[in-house]
Amino acid sequence: MKTKIFSIAIISVLLLSFVSCTLERESYEEIYPEQFFRNEDDVNKALTGLYYGPFRMGYGSFYGVDQFSYQVVSDFTAGTMASRWTTASGYPQYFEHRWSETMSAGYGKDFTERMYSQYNRLTSILETIKRIEAAPITDDLKIKAIAEAKCIYAWVGFILYDLFGPVPLITEEALAKPYDKVLIPRLTDAEYTAIMQGYLDDAIKELPIHQTENWGRVSKGLALMLKLKFYMVDKNFVEAEKTARELYSYRGSVYDLQGKYNEIFDKKHVRNKEIIHAIPCGLADGMQNRSLIQFWPVRYRQDRQCWFTFGMDWKFYDTFETGDNRMNSIVTSYTSITGEQNDRTHGFLANSAAIIKVDDDTYTGGEFASVDLIVYRFADVMLSLAECINENNGSPTTEAIDLVDEIRGRVNLPKLTATETESKEAFNKAILRERLHEFMAEGLARQDKIRHGVFVSDSKAQYPSSQSDWYKVRFAIPAKYILESEGVVTQNPGYTDQTQTSN
Repeated sequence: MKTKIFSIAIISVLLLSFVSCTLERESYEEIYPEQFFRNEDDVNKALTGLYYGPFRMGYGSFYGVDQFSYQVVSDFTAGTMASRWTTASGYPQYFEHRWSETMSAGYGKDFTERMYSQYNRLTSILETIKRIEAAPITDDLKIKAIAEAKCIYAWVGFILYDLFGPVPLITEEALAKPYDKVLIPRLTDAEYTAIMQGYLDDAIKELPIHQTENWGRVSKGLALMLKLKFYMVDKNFVEAEKTARELYSYRGSVYDLQGKYNEIFDKKHVRNKEIIHAIPCGLADGMQNRSLIQFWPVRYRQDRQCWFTFGMDWKFYDTFETGDNRMNSIVTSYTSITGEQNDRTHGFLANSAAIIKVDDDTYTGGEFASVDLIVYRFADVMLSLAECINENNGSPTTEAIDLVDEIRGRVNLPKLTATETESKEAFNKAILRERLHEFMAEGLARQDKIRHGVFVSDSKAQYPSSQSDWYKVRFAIPAKYILESEGVVTQNPGYTDQTQTSN
């Protein structure tokens, strides 16, 4: 694949349009390519720019709360999320696993092309790191700035790895010759993750465990979480357990469970201790949180413009246990403000239940809600640790069971039964069920189902027209990028010579 180097001019454009609740807008009119990175202020502006593209809530980003965002598509493809528009062109590509490298149109094609193109951001981040290294600032500031950039690099790298496996990573030699044509192949999984883990280790050494004054910037907590996620995706449970235990060691002092499930997402409990990282909310400039509009039912509240684009698959809803307080965040029937009855057989809820985890008090008018978008939280650490203990021990321990039972207890569920904890396999099944319910609509279901080996089988069981197969655990690399690389970049196994098209 040809390398593409972002120039200072492009970085400056990104900086001009970035803003959030915490990372405040500044004037960049005085910045010119020949004098950029002259001081600490310039370095901070460059770091701010790295967040703008992928880590915001505007359309087209990883966390855009739309049909092309990482979180939404992850749950769509796992069969936990659905849409009231089940016949809309494109949605079946997700929940029936219809995507291929030769798709001619549709959401699946748009998603994979938008996501895969993000590999170029890794190049721009690496270039920024090199410029920081050459900046005339103190060594202490330089080390911290580079650590922040490295964590952002690994964050982009993880999302792409989760979706596609390794993507091409520009080398320092190629970076030094930006005008040369260089075709870079994909690394092996081990080579790729080693680079990302190394960057995360560097970040962990220098970043604060949690960001308070600089809410929204990366932290040691996020770096550890990303490290844990890499290990979990690779099923390296030994290293994953070590990382999960390090994160768990901060319980009480830094992180903890929020008292009630609904409070995690409530504006009254903003920035609670359960949140390891969140995308900060913003105004009308690309940092809006559209969760309320996309998930709340149509005409559910007066003066609320809600589209109800995304909901919960009814078959998934039926897997919840009676008495689970998390079901209080799911609307299964309502009378609209105009008098229509809606339930699983009538009206807007006929195809999916509604998920209302984001509370009504966050609504600010139009499409927007004034609440941060949660990316990772402490409950994930606890359930991951329980899973790792079970895998490494060969059976559940009292510690592992207690971790899961604490999550269940918060939502008014009884402790796991003896049958659910009698073996490694039974306990893993209980953990997966708990994770799917706990993190509904938070974008973790796809990687969880893949790790537990049910991503393909569940799709086939849930959808009669599913085209899922063993290789669908990774998305196809869009054909145009294979062609651009002149064959140096190889397709993911299973997709070669596949000719199905979207319809």
